[in-house]
Amino acid sequence: MIKLFSLKQQKKDEESAGGNRTGAGGKKASAAQLRIQKDINELNLPKTCEINFPDDDDLLNFRLIISPDEGFYKGGKFVFSFKEPNPEDPLNKEAAEVLQTNRRLFEQNVHRSLRGGYVGSIYFERCLK
Repeated sequence: MIKLFSLKQQKKDEESAGGNRTGAGGKKASAAQLRIQKDINELNLPKTCEINFPDDDDLLNFRLIISPDEGFYKGGKFVFSFKEPNPEDPLNKEAAEVLQTNRRLFEQNVHRSLRGGYVGSIYFERCLK
């Protein structure tokens, strides 16, 4: 029994040392998981923002909570949920179809929409600086 606990502790130590294996099955972390882990480690949020991960092992699904401390919205609370795209249960069926059939085009469409411009017949205002 003690050996089992020491193996579990060794695995935890390896994961916390920056190993790119996750979960009990030792599955290799996806590129998205590695990227978001890096981004979270470097994140410096203002005191009015908080990130909440309902599942500590799933960094691709999280909530951003913004609580303004000045201005018109002072005392308010805004919660935004972010989930990994799921083409099996899409809100936007056209985008899900593109994601499934042509991932590169999907990525280009996302970048185009964030930079401002048309994706198909829909115009998106610029979100990136």
